[in-house]
Amino acid sequence: MNKAKGPDWHKKHKDKGIVPKNLRTLDKEATWCKSNADGWVYGHGSFSLTSHKVPFLSAFIWMKNSANEAKKMWLQTSFFKDQIDYVAMDSKADN
Repeated sequence: MNKAKGPDWHKKHKDKGIVPKNLRTLDKEATWCKSNADGWVYGHGSFSLTSHKVPFLSAFIWMKNSANEAKKMWLQTSFFKDQIDYVAMDSKADN
């Protein structure tokens, strides 16, 4: 999970589309999600897929923070399934 740049937009205000007057540089595309490691995070989710044998970035995918990166990764990268031997996520990745 990547924290949004700027202030957090309280869920009750975001749900109603209310932007408080003192909230500047607000990221309106960010969403709320609960992380086992970081608690509630207002921001974005993402993951990248790369090769260690031939160093190149083969996929970088942005998604809403509430999309659960760990589960969505398998859906978004299924076309690589014959080429993947091992998957590792950082220590903060939620299951």
